[in-house]
Amino acid sequence: MRACRLVRVCVFLTLQTVAVAQPDLARIENSALRVELSPADASITVLDKRDKLTWRQKVEAGYRVEPGSLRVSANALNCRVTNISGALSLTIAFSGDAEPSFDLKIENEKLRYLAAPAYPFHFLPPGPNWSYIQNTTGEGVIMALAHLPEIAQPFSWSGSQPWYGLTDLTHGLAVRLDTFCNPGSHGGRDLGPVYALPMRMSYRFFGTGGYVALARDYREYFLHLHPEMRPLRERVTDRPAIANLKDGVYVYLWGENPEDDLRLVTEMKSAGIDRGLALFYGKRPIDRALFDGIKGQGWVAGSYHMPTGNLFRLGRRGWPNAVLTGAISGDQLRQQNNPKAWDRICAKYQEPVWLEKARSLIQSYGTQLFYFDTLVVQLAPCLSPRHPSTIEENQAARLAILQKTRDLGIVTGSGEGLCPTWSLPGLDFFEGLMSLRTYADPELQIPAGGYETDLGDSYATDAATILNEKIRIPLYQLAFHDYVAGSWNWRDTNFQSRPYAWKKDLFNILYGTMPMWHIDRRLWESHKAEYVASYRAIASVRSRIGFAGMTGHGWLTNDRSVQYSDWDTGDRVIVNFGKEPFRRAGKPTVKAASFMLEGKDAPAADPTH
Repeated sequence: MRACRLVRVCVFLTLQTVAVAQPDLARIENSALRVELSPADASITVLDKRDKLTWRQKVEAGYRVEPGSLRVSANALNCRVTNISGALSLTIAFSGDAEPSFDLKIENEKLRYLAAPAYPFHFLPPGPNWSYIQNTTGEGVIMALAHLPEIAQPFSWSGSQPWYGLTDLTHGLAVRLDTFCNPGSHGGRDLGPVYALPMRMSYRFFGTGGYVALARDYREYFLHLHPEMRPLRERVTDRPAIANLKDGVYVYLWGENPEDDLRLVTEMKSAGIDRGLALFYGKRPIDRALFDGIKGQGWVAGSYHMPTGNLFRLGRRGWPNAVLTGAISGDQLRQQNNPKAWDRICAKYQEPVWLEKARSLIQSYGTQLFYFDTLVVQLAPCLSPRHPSTIEENQAARLAILQKTRDLGIVTGSGEGLCPTWSLPGLDFFEGLMSLRTYADPELQIPAGGYETDLGDSYATDAATILNEKIRIPLYQLAFHDYVAGSWNWRDTNFQSRPYAWKKDLFNILYGTMPMWHIDRRLWESHKAEYVASYRAIASVRSRIGFAGMTGHGWLTNDRSVQYSDWDTGDRVIVNFGKEPFRRAGKPTVKAASFMLEGKDAPAADPTH
């Protein structure tokens, strides 16, 4: 239904608006921007007065401003935009008298949710050699606009952070979504992301800083919304186990029994792996002696859980967005399922159930950490007649589960498929934050979380995307490294493939993030030296920057093989992904496939690679 593709933007007008005759162009401006709306095709043109850059949109035929609907004031305009399928309301207003940004709101009085809106049109870059910036399900990518057809869902907000951007590495535009979006699913009824109306967006123009400025701007916006959030380093006082997120390794243990798992941790500690977080899959046997022994080694003991169930148990993948947009009816789904099936996916219903279970686990085992698989990913409306809730209420209840679990003194984590920022106020770590799954959606090779292909060799296709240093950029770390720890996915660990393990280690070092391993007796005894070398290399950097804020990132060679990250500690990490040494006049050479940490009293070079 094309009416579902319409969007409207709204801002409170501080000056009286007046109706105007249909002009060739409607204009508002402040000291930084001039914004013009064309009634003929409903397109927006922006002049950035600071650097004389003109931004125009890619127009889709059939849209126009409805005659007689246009209202213009000194700092805002609104109107109705029509096409063959219907109409929407549009409001554009400046964020401030001198701000290089404006807010936009779209609305359709007949719709609550819409899929894949075609309006407002997206902006084209004002010159050649610009790139598209995308937040994937975890980290970020930068792609030349010539390669735009290769990117999944461009100019949308279904990734980890709800903004996308354009940059020439100096100037930039960030388009931020400030209202609810539920990402699309893959398989089944894949409608792509679905958006709640009214839909509010912020368009922000940058004269310097490139993608770093775009990421840091979102950080400032989000932290202003959540002044209650505290950096990881400040959380250690109340929850000492948080300290292991700074420079520990995140390990799933797969020993034959609890006694074997404890022996593995003890041997790892003796081998020099000082700090770790030991995770146990929900169906694995554990006991109090195991958890007490792990804590006695200075590690953190935790377990995997799903307080809310898998949505596909109630219908084909994609049903939540299909219900929101009316593609299928709620009555149809209710008829297909036992009424009690809705209890499992309803976060409001499950919140007291889970908290009672959590207290029992803490009392029985002394658990310090819970990892909630897909809790922040699988949002849906609850259609139970006994405890109905909207999808937004479901999201709020999932955040409450995280926050109330954390308040029990627990380290909390989630992820597995998406790392959305709305969940940050309740989380200490994301599993899967290092992934790049919106860009190309590689099929990770370990089914159901097993570990038999770890240290295997069949990873080249996935690595071409996931480990491509030419397109990866640390958008999440630039925004929130000091507020949330991150790791690879348990289907995509550091040692998923031996030929690429070195490269994953280097990304952990460059980004200051946690390595992840699977360990059983065979893997540990066969590859002990590799695990120890990996740990020592990564910990040598993360012991300094593990809880620091990332303040900068960039490339030191034209082929992007040598990169740096800057930190608020005053440290700089340099990583050479290339095959040749990186030589610098008057400074130490960075060896191929290696790294260097520079800063006051920092080690001079990679001690292991």
